[in-house]
Amino acid sequence: MDFTRFADDDRMMDDRTTLLRASSGVAGTSPLDWMCAQFALRVVCALGPRFNLRSNINDVLTVSAQEMVWPYGVVLRVQRFLSARCADMPAWKGAARLSPEEFLDRHGQWNSAFDESALFYYLDEYVKYHAKDMFAVFAASSAAITARLDGERVLLVRNIDMLSHVLNLPEHERKLLLFAALAKYKRDLRAVMVDCKVAHSQEAFQILAGLTGASPGDIAVSLRPGSRLETLNLIEQPLPENSVTDLGDLMRLSDRLLHVLLGNYASEADMMAVFTRPAAPPTLGTSDYPHVEADARYLTALMANATRQNATGVNVLIYGPPGTGKTEFARLIAREAECELYEVDCFDRDGNSLSGKDRYRSLQVSQAFLRGRPRTALLFDEVEDVFPGSARELMSLFGQEDTRGSVNGKAWVNQTLEQNPVPVIWISNSIRQIDPAYLRRFQFHLELK
Repeated sequence: MDFTRFADDDRMMDDRTTLLRASSGVAGTSPLDWMCAQFALRVVCALGPRFNLRSNINDVLTVSAQEMVWPYGVVLRVQRFLSARCADMPAWKGAARLSPEEFLDRHGQWNSAFDESALFYYLDEYVKYHAKDMFAVFAASSAAITARLDGERVLLVRNIDMLSHVLNLPEHERKLLLFAALAKYKRDLRAVMVDCKVAHSQEAFQILAGLTGASPGDIAVSLRPGSRLETLNLIEQPLPENSVTDLGDLMRLSDRLLHVLLGNYASEADMMAVFTRPAAPPTLGTSDYPHVEADARYLTALMANATRQNATGVNVLIYGPPGTGKTEFARLIAREAECELYEVDCFDRDGNSLSGKDRYRSLQVSQAFLRGRPRTALLFDEVEDVFPGSARELMSLFGQEDTRGSVNGKAWVNQTLEQNPVPVIWISNSIRQIDPAYLRRFQFHLELK
């Protein structure tokens, strides 16, 4: 079996320049797996001696062992240690006489944490006295993964870049979203995040600041309850700062978002089709709505002016019992106003119904994507679960469970209704559950009977 040696000069056999890796060590892994391994290694290295390496090394190895490269000197020391430790075990017979390359080839293949013929099985003992060696392996492996990833096209990264561009997320929030997506994608990586214990939230913010290049204050703002990442439902409800005990508490990607981020999209517009799509043309005409003829003329003028002038904060609410033609009427108004109408999807690509939180995220993404596009409006149908019927439901919808949450939730709804850059026609079967404070922010209400 071949081995791969990385060195500035193959004749130099020291810790600094020579790295060994069995060539089969990367079999069956993808660039996304490499990224998960690298993130785990970077976080553990950032914690350093604060990470309980002896207790938790198997979790780290499960994610990263297949991607590891080994400084030559570390291999020599591990070989000496295990040749003595396992001298009476048949599987280790003659280990002391092997060259470092042969030793790594024979005993450095990862099968599982329970393979007694592999060196990984004994590393929890080795690190008791040689923790620095393992951190050297982690650091070297992370650097090697960076080199291997150069030029690789990773769908998850590309999609997060596109979404971040549409939403105008700062660079550190793009990286936080990527980290949370990696932890969601690979369950074993989340175990490593839980192993990364912190004394308080500020310590966690400090670690993530080092990984993203941002300040701890910026990280705190992005991951606190009420942040924009939560408002957009990109992450689940953040824990209160005094409840953060490990990095896993901060890696909380929204449940249905990973499926979107792993899709293969030809373009940014193709990805945005997950959140919004052009509305179907109306099948009815103005003559089919004689009972609201004057209202139709007014709404047509309102939407025409709003879309022509790129006005902000324009919202129209159309409500009434099912079967009264609300959606058709909205499409008709858009056609008469000569504007292009997009609909916020109620279902995902698999045909599953989206929750109010998911559709609220789609509305926000659609607003960002369509911002500045002339003669464009949005249709947001079935908004009953976006305006819940009780204060507790309202807090739950916006990821809040305490008294402060209701204020934040209302603030987000108010901001949407006051600052949306693309006019929205909202459709509901009833307005009884909608707070009057919200109703006052609509430019027009129309009941269809």
